[in-house]
Amino acid sequence: MPLTGPEDQLGFGDDLIEAFYKLTKDERTVVMSIVDRLKPGVTSYDFDNFDLQPAVLKLLTYHRLVLHNGDKQNSVLYARWLSSVTVVDQKMTLHIDPGLHRHLERLKTHQKEDAERTGVKLASQYSIRLYEWAWKWRHVNLKRISIPKLRKVLGVDEVRDPQGNIISEKCLVHWPNLKQRAIDRALQEINEKTDLSIRLVAVGQAKYRRVLSLAFEIKEKKKKARTNGA
Repeated sequence: MPLTGPEDQLGFGDDLIEAFYKLTKDERTVVMSIVDRLKPGVTSYDFDNFDLQPAVLKLLTYHRLVLHNGDKQNSVLYARWLSSVTVVDQKMTLHIDPGLHRHLERLKTHQKEDAERTGVKLASQYSIRLYEWAWKWRHVNLKRISIPKLRKVLGVDEVRDPQGNIISEKCLVHWPNLKQRAIDRALQEINEKTDLSIRLVAVGQAKYRRVLSLAFEIKEKKKKARTNGA
């Protein structure tokens, strides 16, 4: 029986959301300055914080995006966070690819929903990514996931662009490191700070104790009832 199926695949906008959480704090600040002002048909946005210019340049030249458009043709957009930057005196203008607009709208909606769910900000990118995955399955109670899929969720696999260039390096290759440095720490932070309770309840193993899959118990915490101070 397959451990992953179509329901585990990324939906429209989810791949941009995953890429967003891989960015540094400064890079996310630049992106959100655009997202917060996003308007239909507008692809240029003023930006005057020159302290964040290094982050702007990395968004322009370093990070590559591979985004599924969610259409019938299964088209894919290859882009960068910024298509170009214009600098005049002490002001920058950030330009985005028109095709990126729909994906940024999805990110904007996601950020709004996330803010409504919880005001807690998770420190670890592994916590953020595992939380986002678990939230989708909170009504299932018990969710099994293969190790390759989990590595993709956590963002620890090597990612290459169509030319074969490495976008992000593979890390935490061995199971003990993956469990200790990513999974265990993420579970602890999620359980302490968020509205979800997640517990690792089963480990699927093959010969020679090779770990193939994990099963998580996922529950939404009950909201505490308000008491009237009489």
